[in-house]
Amino acid sequence: MLDRLSDFPWVIVRVGCALCPHRSGQYRLARLAEKFGAEAELDEVIDRIAFDCPWRPKPGGRDRGKYHPRCKARFIDVGGPVPPDMPPPMRVLKVIDGGKS
Repeated sequence: MLDRLSDFPWVIVRVGCALCPHRSGQYRLARLAEKFGAEAELDEVIDRIAFDCPWRPKPGGRDRGKYHPRCKARFIDVGGPVPPDMPPPMRVLKVIDGGKS
């Protein structure tokens, strides 16, 4: 199970939101680990990335208690079948006679 940045299996970390399609992006895992720490929990990282989302209730704000759809920011590739930064399938390699040893 993925709990921390150090558990994230891919080099590129893609983030998206079902409510805000224009709010999507991708980050290099190394940069996120540098900024938040390699042992940062993924929930904390997504909260900090989407801190300014208009669908998040403001703590102590006037709109507290009113209905707001929850922010849907998430790591797009978590639970996906193929890593997004996997190279395209390579052709079968052949051994060429007389090649360099």
